[in-house]
Amino acid sequence: MKKMLLSAALLMTAFVANAQNEIGYVDPAAIGVDDAGVSLTAGTVVASTENVEVSVKNDDSFKATGLKGDNIVFNGESLATSGMGIQGNSNPPGDCAKTGLYPPTGCVYTFKPNADGYIYVFHAGSGNKNYVVFEEGLRYPYIFAMENTGGDDVDAGTAPATFAYDLTAIDGATYYDAELDATYVSADYAIPQAAEAATGTQYKTTGNSVIKFQVLGGLTYDVLATGSKLTLVAFAFDTTGDANVSTDANVLLENGQIPGGGGAGIEGVVIDEVNNADAPAYNIAGQRVNKNAKGIVIINGKKYINK
Repeated sequence: MKKMLLSAALLMTAFVANAQNEIGYVDPAAIGVDDAGVSLTAGTVVASTENVEVSVKNDDSFKATGLKGDNIVFNGESLATSGMGIQGNSNPPGDCAKTGLYPPTGCVYTFKPNADGYIYVFHAGSGNKNYVVFEEGLRYPYIFAMENTGGDDVDAGTAPATFAYDLTAIDGATYYDAELDATYVSADYAIPQAAEAATGTQYKTTGNSVIKFQVLGGLTYDVLATGSKLTLVAFAFDTTGDANVSTDANVLLENGQIPGGGGAGIEGVVIDEVNNADAPAYNIAGQRVNKNAKGIVIINGKKYINK
């Protein structure tokens, strides 16, 4: 299996027909979703471009909803997101952000690329939620950036314009080490919530957001909000990973990274050795199994294949 170095209904899809720069929209009307909510079965395709197909992972009810505030701009192109976007009804388990185990239920979107590159997921974000990406059932590092349009009064009236986290730089990110042929994940991992600088008090804020992660053609990538529902509006695919992403007012990614040098990128993570001697074993569905079970077995986030 290739691994990553460190992740028939009427369908109206818009994209730029170029492997360097493709944009796909989630059009509620085209897939029969309205404001009241409509049931979609697992595997229903909700958007696609030349190189990426997006579907819902689980059976769930989805309603039409969209971005908050300013529009998203990708490489200078203002995206046509008005009237776009859907949100599921069921929360994936909240603890999967900490345990690294794949959530068996809830609102999850599956991205299937047929070429190597980078995916940018555009959605309505929230500063008090955790967002997770899985590659082939294993938690995977990514970059998260969101503008603040919630109107929170932070630090004597000054609300930060953008919240941005590089999940390769936070303890607990999942990553693959090519030399050791192993994937690692820590037991403790979550996106830090937005907080007041003076008091450290956490608070909720909302805004348009982007999640960026690297992909290999032929693998599957699942994106979700833990303990909540992710509002998916659109996505982009490129082969370079250096896209500029902004709203009308704020920069979210600059040359593919968090503005101001805050992001280290997807590659180059320093790894630590892990001790597998006494660790429990799980399959890719997150179920506890014997370490000698046939198929893919995950121990301390390290993937083994038992034949």
